[in-house]
Amino acid sequence: MKDEGFILDNLEVLHNDYNPGLKGILEPDDDFIGTLIRTDGNEAIIHSNDGELSIPLDKLSIRKTGYNMGAYLSFRLGEEKWNSISALIKSKRHEILNNKKVHEDISKIAHSLFVEKDERGDYYFIQFRNKGEFSFSVNNRMLEVQNSINLKAPTFIFDFARTQTCPTADVGLKRYGPWDSQIFQPKSPTFLCIGHKDNRGYFTSFLRKLLDGIPNSQWYDSGLQKKYEFQRIAIDDRDIKSFEWDAYLDVIRSLEDTRPDLAIIEIPASFKFQKDQQNNPYYKIKAKLLKLEIPVQFITSENMRQATDVVLNSIALQIYAKLGGIPWVLPSNQTIDRELIIGVGHSWVRENAFKGAQQDRVVGLTTFMASDGQYLVSSKAKDVPFDEYFQELLNNLKSSIDKLERDLGWQPNDTIRLVFHIFKPIKNVEFDVIARLVSLYPQYRINFAFVTISKHNPFRLFDVSQPGTVRADQVKGKYVPGRGSNYKIDNYTAVVQMLGVREVKSPTHGVSNPMQIKIRLPEGRADTADIDRLIFTDLDYIVQQLYSFTYLSWRNFLPSEIPATMLYSTLIARLLCRLRKIEGWDPDSINFKLKQRKWFL
Repeated sequence: MKDEGFILDNLEVLHNDYNPGLKGILEPDDDFIGTLIRTDGNEAIIHSNDGELSIPLDKLSIRKTGYNMGAYLSFRLGEEKWNSISALIKSKRHEILNNKKVHEDISKIAHSLFVEKDERGDYYFIQFRNKGEFSFSVNNRMLEVQNSINLKAPTFIFDFARTQTCPTADVGLKRYGPWDSQIFQPKSPTFLCIGHKDNRGYFTSFLRKLLDGIPNSQWYDSGLQKKYEFQRIAIDDRDIKSFEWDAYLDVIRSLEDTRPDLAIIEIPASFKFQKDQQNNPYYKIKAKLLKLEIPVQFITSENMRQATDVVLNSIALQIYAKLGGIPWVLPSNQTIDRELIIGVGHSWVRENAFKGAQQDRVVGLTTFMASDGQYLVSSKAKDVPFDEYFQELLNNLKSSIDKLERDLGWQPNDTIRLVFHIFKPIKNVEFDVIARLVSLYPQYRINFAFVTISKHNPFRLFDVSQPGTVRADQVKGKYVPGRGSNYKIDNYTAVVQMLGVREVKSPTHGVSNPMQIKIRLPEGRADTADIDRLIFTDLDYIVQQLYSFTYLSWRNFLPSEIPATMLYSTLIARLLCRLRKIEGWDPDSINFKLKQRKWFL
C-alpha cells in the first residue's frame, strides 16, 4: 500500500503472525496492536500499549474497518467512483441479507454437503462412518418446529387497583394517564433548557411542541404536560453562543440555589461519536449535571429541527421515567412465592482495544424489579478490581435485598424467588455469590434462576409462509416469523424471535436473529448438590416472564429485543465506564436522589 502512495498514518493496524511453514495455507493470527504513527523505510512506527514499536511493514495489515477499507478504496478508485460503488452495495444489501435468501443459501449448502446422486439419478443421504462402525446422516431439510411455548404479549396496567388496562401502552397512557399519577412527584417540575443562540427559533418551537403536543397528531396530540398529568411545567431557557464545553459550564454554574428537576440540552450529533471520551462535551455535561443530581435529556440539533410526533412521544416518555415516574406496570404472576427479577450487568474498564490493554477493573451493576415490572432500586455504582468483583457483587445484592425485605414486608419462612437476567456469567462467580447470599438469609426459603440471553447463537427461525409486507415499493420481512415465535431446544434452552415481521424496520434491516434464552447450571464442579436444590428450572415460566419484560424499556413505546432488567443494568454499567474518564466524576452522585430514577435512558 505504501508503494502505491497510500498514506498509512493514523490507521489502526494488525500484526500478522504466521505459523511456521503454513504461510499461504492458513490465515495468520492477527493481533490488533495499535495505530501507525509514521513509516521509516520498510519499518512502521506503531503507537501501542507497550510504547512505540518498530515493525516491518510486511508483517502488518490495516484493520478491516469500514473507515479503513473505504479510505483505501477511495484512494485506489477515486472518491466519486467509490461513492458510487458504495451506494450500489448498500442498495443491494436487502437482496442478500434477508431471511428468504439465507433460507435458500442454507438449503443449497446442506444439499451439496449431505446429499449425493447415485448412478440411476436418485438422491440419497451421505452416510458418515468412523472406525467403530458408528454412522449417521444429515437431513438437508430444515427442522419443523413442534415444541414451542405459547407466548403472550402482556396487558398494560395504569392504576393501583389494576382495573384500568389496555393491550397497547400508548393508547392506555392517553386514556388513563400514568400508573403512578396519584403519588408522582414533582407535579410542577422546572426544566433547565439550553440551546444554541443561532437555533433559538427551532429550539423554542421544539419545546412548545414537547409541552403542548401537535394538534391532530396521531401519536402526540396532548403533549407532555397533559399526557403525564403535570400541573405545570416551568421552563428556564438559556442560550449559548457555541457548542463548546465552557459555554455549557457557564450556564450550569449560573444556576440559582433552586436546582431544576431535569435539563433539556441541545447538542450537535457529532458529540456522540467523538472518540476522545475524556474531553467529549456530551459526557462532561452529563457528568456535571448528574453530580448535581439533575437528570439530562439531550436532543441533537438535527432531530430538534425535524422533531416528528413519534420522536416527541418517545422523548416525553423518557423524561417522565427520568423524573422517577412509572408509566405502566404489567400483570404480576399470581403465585404464593415472593419474586424479584434482577438484572446483572458488568462492563470491563479498558483503556483501549489494543493488545495488552489493562482490563483488571470491572463495573458491576444490579437492578431490581418487581414481578409486575416496577423499577425498585439499583445497586450502588462502583468499579473495582476484578479480584474484588465477587465481594462487591455480594455486597450489592445484600444491601439491596436488606432494603427490599423491609420495604416489601417479607416474613420468616416466605419463599423468595430470585430470577437473575444476565448476558454472560463470569465463569461460576455468580453461582458462588448466590450460594453465599442464600446462607445469609436462613429465615427464608430461597430459590433462584440464572438466565442468559444472547443474540449470538447458531439458530435461525424461518416462516416460509410469511410473504412479508410492502414498504417503499419493496418487500420487508419475507420468511421472518412473528414476534414471540419460539422453539424449545431442551429443558433449559429456548430460542425466541424478538424482532418479528412487524418489527423489521425496512427491507435493508437485514436478517433478524432469534434470541437464545438459557437457564444456566453450574459448570465444572465436583459437587453441585448444595446449589442444584436451589435452582428454579421452569423454562416456560422464565421465557414468558422475560418476553413480557421486553415491553418495559421506556425509551420508546416499541418492545425491545432484551428485557428491561438487562437493558437497564447494562446501560448503567456502560455509561459509568465512560463517565469515570471525566475529571471530577464521582459515582456516588447517583447513589442517592437518582437511585430510583431512570437517569440512564
